[in-house]
Amino acid sequence: MKIRPEQLSNTLNNQLDALYFVFGPELLLVEQSLTQIKDAAKTQGFDDKISFEIDGNFQWDQIVAEISAISLFSPKRIIECRLKTGKIGIKGSKALTDIASSLPNDILFIISTGKLDMNQQKSKWFKTLEQCGNVIQHWEVQSDHLVGWITNHMATLGLEANPEVAQSIAFCTEGNLLASMQEIQKLQMAYPSGKINTQAYLDQASQQSKYTIYGLIDAALLGDGNQVLKIYDTLIDDTAMPIQLSSSLYREINSIIGMAIELQKVKRIDTVLQSNRVWNKRKPVIGNVLKRHPYQRLQKLLLSLGRVDRSIKGMDNLNITDELRTLLLNLAGKTQWIQ
Repeated sequence: MKIRPEQLSNTLNNQLDALYFVFGPELLLVEQSLTQIKDAAKTQGFDDKISFEIDGNFQWDQIVAEISAISLFSPKRIIECRLKTGKIGIKGSKALTDIASSLPNDILFIISTGKLDMNQQKSKWFKTLEQCGNVIQHWEVQSDHLVGWITNHMATLGLEANPEVAQSIAFCTEGNLLASMQEIQKLQMAYPSGKINTQAYLDQASQQSKYTIYGLIDAALLGDGNQVLKIYDTLIDDTAMPIQLSSSLYREINSIIGMAIELQKVKRIDTVLQSNRVWNKRKPVIGNVLKRHPYQRLQKLLLSLGRVDRSIKGMDNLNITDELRTLLLNLAGKTQWIQ
């Protein structure tokens, strides 16, 4: 049975079933649903939990053995399976289908994964999970819905409805839900009464945004090479920076490539920005880079970013720090590759 994410809480209050499958591209939303399920299970005596990380080489008989085993700690157990991808192969499909079809009463089986394509959602194992349990699908939060999502979560944490603050968070985090949630939690700590000093927050956010990964990317998109170097040097000691920067840059450049291709057809930047629902505050930034870079150059940047990502994962041997700096300067238009 399919359950909408907003229905999950009421459904769990009414009844805890034996099987839940949660999936979607937004990790934070998937994790929130998993937490709801596990919290509900704990109130019903499911105190013992074992987790499996499942890739293409996983031995599925481990789960079968765990289901058959008798727990020394709790008669009710949670078995949680995190699928790295929806491509689980023939053996995985058969095993998951068999497990889901014959779960004992003392087992709560929870499965999760990221985004699944339509073919994976039509597979036998997916249909079996849908028939034998509950499927909760999360969708990517689009830019035009992000402010509303932030506002709702502010209210959940006892913060007043404040469109200006919500808009500022959305602008600074650029669709990163985890970063948005972290900003909301900071607000909750800073304003325990729930009433936010709007101007003070906006001033602080404006100052901080200049020296973040998002400020760094915007400086490159605007063609400000000096600012790129200044911000980059302030962030360089953060060990997590290359991973966050690479991920954010990829998302940004990939989105702009789509707009650059569209621009070749419609010829008007304003029309392209409007059709892609670019926020008003970001229109000058995105418009600037569309004027300066044809999509072929942006694609070349994306290919370079792919090598950087492989180097971060240990699959290539580039100097990550130097390559990211060069890539940002190329995006800013201050250095050009030799043709």
